[in-house]
Amino acid sequence: MKRRIYIIAFPIVILFCGAILLLRHMFPLPPKSPPLSIPQIRAAIQTSGGNEVLEQEAAKAILSYSNGTDSLNITNCPAITKMASLVGGQIIGVAPDGTAGVGVPAHVLIRRGSHSDYQFIYIFGTASVPATNNLKIELISGAIYLRNTGL
Repeated sequence: MKRRIYIIAFPIVILFCGAILLLRHMFPLPPKSPPLSIPQIRAAIQTSGGNEVLEQEAAKAILSYSNGTDSLNITNCPAITKMASLVGGQIIGVAPDGTAGVGVPAHVLIRRGSHSDYQFIYIFGTASVPATNNLKIELISGAIYLRNTGL
């Protein structure tokens, strides 16, 4: 009886593995985008208007969010939109205090990369920056920080 199960199961497993390989060949995974270095992100910051402009727009977006506006509605922030475009990222929105398990104040969050190796760019308002002992995020410039989730 066991032998009969093995005789039936073995070809099914082989066919299943072959189907997976065929599907991966027909629908390849998108190429990974290499992580940006801090100098590359600093260059994007300068091109999009500089620290002060980004921090002011972030402060306005955070204030707007705290007054009840949807966090994804960052339509009046051209420098932040340009920054996200330059780094090839997506504006996630305004993240409230203490989100993402990194214990930081409210900020505008830009995400880039793929699921296994995201880079998160945190843009804080002019009056709020994270504690300097937070080891999960790295200072880029002014009130703009980076967190890598890749290995």
